[in-house]
Amino acid sequence: MLSREGVPFTAHNVDEDDRAYDDLIARGFRTIPLTVFGDRTIKGFDEPALMAAIADWRANAGAVRSSNEQ
Repeated sequence: MLSREGVPFTAHNVDEDDRAYDDLIARGFRTIPLTVFGDRTIKGFDEPALMAAIADWRANAGAVRSSNEQ
């Protein structure tokens, strides 16, 4: 969905990347997929929540890009 909507993202495979797995656990989750938009965390494939996050990202794209580039 993120690709289709033109949202840049980085995918992490928790089966192959211990750091990604540790981050998943540190966020209080044990299931995937988990999508993180800034301080918003979306568990599973929740299309309405993902679309809302994408809309917010589009409205604030400059601010989101700046925080991710740091």
